[in-house]
Amino acid sequence: GPAGKADIGGIDEGFGQYLRGYWYHQELTTDEAVIGWNDQTIKDFHAQTWTPADGFIYAFYSRVFYQIACVNEFIRETTDERLDQRNVDNNLRAQIKAYRAEARFLRALSYWHALDLFRNPPFTTESDVIGAFKPRQTNASELFSYIESELKAIEGDLLDPQAVPFGRASKAAAWTLLAKLYLNAEVYVSQRKYDECLANCQKVINAGFSLEPEYQNLFLSDNDKSKEIIFPVRFDGVRTRTWGGMTFLVHAGCGGNQ
Repeated sequence: GPAGKADIGGIDEGFGQYLRGYWYHQELTTDEAVIGWNDQTIKDFHAQTWTPADGFIYAFYSRVFYQIACVNEFIRETTDERLDQRNVDNNLRAQIKAYRAEARFLRALSYWHALDLFRNPPFTTESDVIGAFKPRQTNASELFSYIESELKAIEGDLLDPQAVPFGRASKAAAWTLLAKLYLNAEVYVSQRKYDECLANCQKVINAGFSLEPEYQNLFLSDNDKSKEIIFPVRFDGVRTRTWGGMTFLVHAGCGGNQ
């Protein structure tokens, strides 16, 4: 956003919002949810009749790789060499070290979404040149190994779960993503990794989290005080408004005269 200033061509900023696109793919393709909004080809998700030309698939596919491109550029611009050129002081360098780890987490998260939904996507990192070119295509095994290695590599530079500001990724976010990766390893790479999944789940359990007594508390405006949320997707009625996000999740079940 803001409205009318989309960052992906051909779709508006609400239609292409990350959480909204991910929810479409994960929920509407199952029997867990229906949508009241009669958007374009959205019913094809319910009917299991989507095609590669579907605009919703284009929107989320584009969003995943837009985030990856943003991370790649941030990593390029925060190397020690770049920081030296800009005379960045030691205090800011220490913060940037954590920011770089969090950015790499976001890239790993997007690549997991690409692995889970598209399996053999194009692949780029900060080492690739800037500009228009056709990225090489990766495969599930290579991408699985990359995501796993990235999450392990950044663990030490991420902030501890109980010290991280609300909305940023901590060590627990990385452990959770590793657990999700290992949970489906049989599907991704034909390997059983349930022990590794359990080990990372145990790290999260032991990190001081606890379940909310009321499920709806997770979605209230003061949920920054929640002891259950590991990594939130932040929205705010004043600062972060969109036709995706919570507006979509709350209202998309309504249709017609509802």
